[in-house]
Amino acid sequence: MTKKLKSLIINFSSYTIINLFNSLTPFIILPLLTKNLSKSDIGIIDLFTTSSLFLTPVIGLCMIQSISKLYFTVSNKSKYLSTLATCLLIIGGITCIGTILILYSTNLIHYPPDKKLLILLIVIYVFETLIIEGYLILKRNEEQIKQFAWLRLSKAVLDIILTFTLLYYYDNYNARIFSLILSSSITVFIILYHIIKAPYFKLLIDKALIQKILIYSSPLILHTFFNNILNYSDRYFINEFLGTSELGKYSVIYQMCMIMSLFINSFSMAWTPYFMKNMAINETTFMTTFFRTYKYYSLLLLIGAILMFFIMPLVYEFYIGKEYLVDKSIYFSLLLGYFFQGLYRFKINILFFKECTFTIAKLSFISASVNLLLNFFLVDKWGLFGAAFATLISYFILFLSLEFILLLMKKRSNHL
Repeated sequence: MTKKLKSLIINFSSYTIINLFNSLTPFIILPLLTKNLSKSDIGIIDLFTTSSLFLTPVIGLCMIQSISKLYFTVSNKSKYLSTLATCLLIIGGITCIGTILILYSTNLIHYPPDKKLLILLIVIYVFETLIIEGYLILKRNEEQIKQFAWLRLSKAVLDIILTFTLLYYYDNYNARIFSLILSSSITVFIILYHIIKAPYFKLLIDKALIQKILIYSSPLILHTFFNNILNYSDRYFINEFLGTSELGKYSVIYQMCMIMSLFINSFSMAWTPYFMKNMAINETTFMTTFFRTYKYYSLLLLIGAILMFFIMPLVYEFYIGKEYLVDKSIYFSLLLGYFFQGLYRFKINILFFKECTFTIAKLSFISASVNLLLNFFLVDKWGLFGAAFATLISYFILFLSLEFILLLMKKRSNHL
């Protein structure tokens, strides 16, 4: 076994353990929420997190995504990281102040005070998430697994403690939302302390680097936005056609199926920097390793989906509660959808490396359009199964579209 392969396996194992504990957070909290809150409250919590995901590419301009590639190719890393951090702080500060002014100093938005507070908290949460995720990507690239683990896990533990505590004071969705905001705020303060102490950090604006970052990341704004439509637009259709109670049930099963994402995310965290680094060294030689790894990865992903399908009834009976039980066809569709999502996320790294971010955005647009159309027609007709089936078909089309583009790229390269 080569030194590089051993490093990949160690990193993958480490990230899997870290993500396992981190992913336990919603599952530890889930039965607590289902027993103390109504289905409508859980639906609102889901809309809060979903809305924050839709706003993330708009507020952050997907600038943090550039760390995954540009970190390995930019000659002056200190200047790049300082410019990126400065831009994020300026954009986040302006967005938060602007939101406060629009909500409370104008008559542009006619919402009751509790809904205005919810909107403001979504914006703050997005800004905090950008800082946290950007810093974590940096730690992954630097292979600082201990720092990554400490930050990720301490936030998870804090989130659980705050949720337990706040449920004594609030008997509605605010208990969960306030815990998300507070745990993120504390984590952000810790990150900012470390960033300010870092020798490479300066408040710096470099126009050439900003231009380079935006050229890479601007198509990813559309990609992320359309990808969020694919992942989360079904929530809005369910809420509109079926109500927040049904949305609460769907939110629970969706979170359970997201256990699949534990493996996908853990592997991506270890694989992406490994892939980028080795492709930069020798692209032709590394592709043999790429396809061999893909074969084993696909098999493990399929086995995981099958195991999850057979375990799910036991999870409902002994952990969640039968009042949230849904038909098997719903979680079968979601699990299979995650399988195709995992295959897509493995191979999309090729387009990221080639800096074909506009092509990635086009793929996301196609799948998001299919998802919106299917949800519009199927949720009202088939209920929760319609939303799950729309997710499955959309991910399958996304995967096939990527395979087609990669095939075309391969044919072009062979003709050169």
